[in-house]
Amino acid sequence: MPDMSQGKIEAQYIMFTGTPGTRKSTQALSYPRPQFWLSWDQKMNALRLPMMHWGIDPKEIHYEDYRDWNTARAKLESFITQSTSFSPQPIPYKTIIVDSITSMADGALQQTKDLKRGTTRSSGRDAGKSVGGIIVNELEDYNAEAAALQELISLTKQVHKMHKVNIILIAHLIQAEYKSANSQANMVRTIVTAGKRIAPKIPAYCEESYHFFLKTSFDVSVGGEYAVLTSSTNEDFARSTLPLPREIVLGDDPLYSKYVQPAIEKLNTQITNTQNTQKE
Repeated sequence: MPDMSQGKIEAQYIMFTGTPGTRKSTQALSYPRPQFWLSWDQKMNALRLPMMHWGIDPKEIHYEDYRDWNTARAKLESFITQSTSFSPQPIPYKTIIVDSITSMADGALQQTKDLKRGTTRSSGRDAGKSVGGIIVNELEDYNAEAAALQELISLTKQVHKMHKVNIILIAHLIQAEYKSANSQANMVRTIVTAGKRIAPKIPAYCEESYHFFLKTSFDVSVGGEYAVLTSSTNEDFARSTLPLPREIVLGDDPLYSKYVQPAIEKLNTQITNTQNTQKE
């Protein structure tokens, strides 16, 4: 049975949040390679420019496009079943990126509609609700979405621990108003999924949660700088277990090699020094 005096940080289980266009996917590229991308957004071509800018070998970036949950689940399960605790078989990746859980949730909902459409065609009976000839999701379908997201967390956690690989979950955010018990209104950022109950749970499973945003100045003609928060404000749930600055202005710099990797090495050195001191 391990205790907290043992072990070092070998890999991270992380969530990247932010509105579209804040370079979440770009910064995921900066993490150790080879990488495998579970691509639900299906926009891998958008990564070609940052790959060239940072001199990344395209052969180190592997991906598959998905539109349903079952196919992606089978891929994650293959990473687990090919290895056991008695006979570990390493996978050829150092980082696995889910881009994005927002689109993955849509894929789970699309899967339920596709199944109903197929049932309707084979049986001749309407197997789902339709509006204007278009099959729409029903209340029970959102239970399927929640179940798929729960399975995603469970499977990626197993892959993370079994193979010591980085897992990055990319999520899109919207700003929403919530009222406290005393009816005070608060503006918070929340993960975009169709169902509202599962989304707030996901960050709790992540060791790290980084919020990406565009840092703007009062002079709109100057434009903004790409930045990331590593600790929470009143509007988001960013946090880190590493000795990182609260706010990092990235510009065109790679997040991992310039900031995260040195922070991991610093913390691991501190762990080693503590262990050595305890042995003396």
